[in-house]
Amino acid sequence: MITLTPYQEEYRSNTLKRIGAFWGFHRDLVNKIEQQNSEEENSSILQDLKNWTSEDHWLFVILQDRMDVGFVHLQKIGPIVMQLEDIFVDEAMRGQGIASKAIALAEQEAQKIPGIEAMSLQVVTRNEAAMRLYHKLGYNTMSMVTLRKEFGENHRDQKAEFLGMTFQI
Repeated sequence: MITLTPYQEEYRSNTLKRIGAFWGFHRDLVNKIEQQNSEEENSSILQDLKNWTSEDHWLFVILQDRMDVGFVHLQKIGPIVMQLEDIFVDEAMRGQGIASKAIALAEQEAQKIPGIEAMSLQVVTRNEAAMRLYHKLGYNTMSMVTLRKEFGENHRDQKAEFLGMTFQI
């Protein structure tokens, strides 16, 4: 059985490890070697946890049969929209529908907040598995597109066409 529980200190150690693994996964998507040392990275992860538990943020621990297996981070980004900021399921637990169920539960939590009419999310274009999952779960309305300009070397070696323009992904 999959449930969400609001983040509590008893989950701190596992949640900090998962935040680090989450960012590591995203660095790997673009073959970027992280420049931070472990002290800087730990400081960044601690800051993320602080931010993700501040006002207008909701951090939930994903439980499978009462064992913590991941997290979901939501943020209210306007008067009517909740954003699914981050979701992470331990690698060994993937492929079991945990993320799908956790997202459905997160949507239920968001709907409890007065005025919330929609859930949005951003997904890294190279994360095709996530894009397919989100689309399957009904995230099929394109509302905003995030564009990015790299100031250093661009590690993105794939291209995509969108509205007659070519983008690196």
